[in-house]
Order: sequence, then C-alpha cells, then structure tokens
Amino acid sequence: MAAGSSSFLRDLGARLVTAVVAVPILLALAFLGPNYALWVLLAGAAAIGAHEYVRMTLGDATGPDRTVVVLGVFATLSAGYWSPHPIAVYATVSFTIIATLVLTLRTAADAMDQAAARIGHLLGGYAWMAALFGGLLIPCATDTPFATGPHQAAWLLFPMFTVWAGDTGAYFAGRAFGRTKLAPRVSPKKTREGAVGGLVASVGGAYLAWWLLPFPAGMEAWHVLAFAVPGAILGQVGDLCESVIKRSTGVKDSGTILYGHGGMLDRVDGLIFAAPWFATLKALLELP
Repeated sequence: MAAGSSSFLRDLGARLVTAVVAVPILLALAFLGPNYALWVLLAGAAAIGAHEYVRMTLGDATGPDRTVVVLGVFATLSAGYWSPHPIAVYATVSFTIIATLVLTLRTAADAMDQAAARIGHLLGGYAWMAALFGGLLIPCATDTPFATGPHQAAWLLFPMFTVWAGDTGAYFAGRAFGRTKLAPRVSPKKTREGAVGGLVASVGGAYLAWWLLPFPAGMEAWHVLAFAVPGAILGQVGDLCESVIKRSTGVKDSGTILYGHGGMLDRVDGLIFAAPWFATLKALLELP
C-alpha cells in the first residue's frame, strides 16, 4: 500500500472514531437534553477555542490575562443566553476588555515592545470566539431554558449539516479532481475543484437537514438555499482564516482535544464563520 493511501486511511479511521463517539452525544443533547445543555456545550467549546487561540498566538495559555480571556468568552456567551437585558452582554464584554488590558500591564514593563501585539492577540481571540460562537448559541436561546425536547435542535444542527457536509465534499472532491490550487500560500492542499465540490455538498447537506430536522412550518425550500450558499462560502473562508493563524504561528493543529481532528478550532473553524449568517438570516426571516 502506498504511503499516501496508508496515511489517508489512518486519518479517515481516526476521524470516524471521534465521530462515532461525538455525534450520538451531540444528537442526544440536541433532541433529548434540557435546553440549557446547549449553553454548556457551546459556551464550553468557545472557551476551549479561546484557550487554543491564545496558545497558538502567544506560545502558551497560562497567565492571568489569558485566563480572563478564556473566562470572558464563557461569561459573554452565558450572559447572551441567560439574560433578557442587553446591558448584561455589554457589561460582560466591557469588563473583560478592561480586565485584560489591566492585567497586561503586569507584563508590559518586561516586554514593552511586545505589549501591543500581546493585547491584540488576547482581544482578537476573545472577539473571535465570543462573537462567532454566539451565532450558534443565540438561535438556541429560549424563554424555557430548562425544558427538554427538540426545541432548538434544528437551528443547532442546520449549520453543522451544511458546513460539515461541505468539509467532507471538499476533501473528497479535492482528492479526486483537484488540480488548481485555491490559496497555495495559506493552505497548499486546498483546490478550487475541492471548493466547488464542497459548495455542492453543503447545499446537499442543508436540504438533508431540512428533510430530517424538526424545522418550523414556515421553512421553505428557497430559505434553505439562502442559508446554505452564503453559509458554505463563509465556512470555507473560516477554514482558510484559521489556516492563516496556524501557518503564521508555525502550528500544525490548534490542539489535540479531538482525536483525528486536532483541536476544537480545527473542527469548528468553518462552522463558527457560517453560524452568524444562519443566526442573522433566521432573525431577518422571522423564523421561530
């Protein structure tokens, strides 16, 4: 067996192992768990993403300012989920930024030439995780967070079906038909043919979700396409953006928490770029 084929099979096997464990847990939380379980899942994933981002950009993820950023991401998403008052989110964002800047003063004296870059990395990671993961969490927020049942399963899983189907389609289309590099300096293995295959697969995944998931009665076929095409494009852009961060910092994977997938950001980079579009369009279309 060729080395390339062997590596491909090992990678595929590792990804399948993780999927076999993670997918049933995700589906159980979405359909059977209390609604607040989605808050725990998504806010926790965002905090892990912030931890990974800080470690990539600053070399490690220890220290009080780094801790404030990670906790601030969790607190901001929690305020957005639990509080009916916008001031709660504003206060959480503001005081996270203030605390981060104040704590950075402790290290600025020893590395003044790096202080601005340090602040940028910390607050950039905070904004990235808190804002983009919010696109997944906001559609799941309800007036009955302790209710059980598939209240928000469709809106949680819809972007996942769309983006992850696109990831799979791009991977296999790229291996089968890829000839023209998409962004060789950012991600040398990605091709334009793979991107087209990913777009087609994303649309297919979106319509599969529409067929399988408990969407409200007002959800129509053209709505699905309106969600899927921009969402698929944003998902691919998100993947490239994380590749820029990893390539610029010399990191292969954002972490090791997901066997076969690397870190949390390696798995959700495209998803959290697409999620704000899904949340925004849902609100604009006034879909329940």
